[in-house]
Amino acid sequence: MRLLTAFCLMLVLTSTARAEDVDAQASASTTLNAAPEKPEVTRQRQLDALLGKLHTAPANADVSKTEDEIWQIWVRNDSPTAEVLLRQSSAAISAGDYDPAEQMLSQALETYPKYAEAWNRRAALYYLIKRYDAALIDADHALALEPRNFGALIGKGLILQAQKKHDEAKAAFEEALQINPHLDAVAAMLKQIERDRPNI
Repeated sequence: MRLLTAFCLMLVLTSTARAEDVDAQASASTTLNAAPEKPEVTRQRQLDALLGKLHTAPANADVSKTEDEIWQIWVRNDSPTAEVLLRQSSAAISAGDYDPAEQMLSQALETYPKYAEAWNRRAALYYLIKRYDAALIDADHALALEPRNFGALIGKGLILQAQKKHDEAKAAFEEALQINPHLDAVAAMLKQIERDRPNI
């Protein structure tokens, strides 16, 4: 069960990190071409279309490209500074440098409190260092701003599971699967929760 939990967390962190790398290249290209920022309505339409693709894709389809495109939208911010702080914090988390990562994410959130992915990333960080109450608060902030962020829902489920709130964790995992049915590790975790229920 611990291995599956760790795998789910790494799935979220590596997916967002991969999207950051791709989005950094896209941002550089956008700057060179002097293309204007897309309005929020366009962003939501893009998300609607991409999340819809996840639902129409066959069960065994490779949806990694679609997931990457979704994460690219979620990690994007109007401020290049906020995006740099997010990328640097990701590198720090990967290196195990948790204090600098927390400082960078807190700095981003002080200036850009509506940056949902920064809340989500700090929630993941707090989960890693077992500050579960703080992690849950940040996960809820992320989901208030971006309710369809299946990564934040996975993170919330992991936090609740660590707090022994198994029914609430199950509900968070189920919601994540409703948004993205291709989260095989999450589906496996739900089955494990059901198997362990008599022992909970």
